[in-house]
Amino acid sequence: MAGLMAIPSDINDAVEVDGAGFWRKLWEISIPLTLPITAVAVLFGAILTFADMTVVFILTRGGPTQSTQVLSSWAFFKGIEGGDLAQGAAVALFLFPLLLTAAIAILQAVRHREVM
Repeated sequence: MAGLMAIPSDINDAVEVDGAGFWRKLWEISIPLTLPITAVAVLFGAILTFADMTVVFILTRGGPTQSTQVLSSWAFFKGIEGGDLAQGAAVALFLFPLLLTAAIAILQAVRHREVM
């Protein structure tokens, strides 16, 4: 919502004067101008999804035959509860380059599509 409020009213007025409809305004103005804000929200969502182990821990503790494990909960169960700190640390350290690659890909995609 804040991204839509950040669009200058001059642009909205110009679009209305030009006679553009709702869909043209949405695809040509609103989405491109809110893309950087949306990308940051998607980036934070992806990072928190990979790092969130509370749902797995509280609801299933890994589920039957470890079917609901995510990498962060797997690192915790291997390292802390399983007693193998080295393997838990290795799994946790695997998350860093994975999330870094995802972050760089999202930010590069936004940079190439950014409106001047």
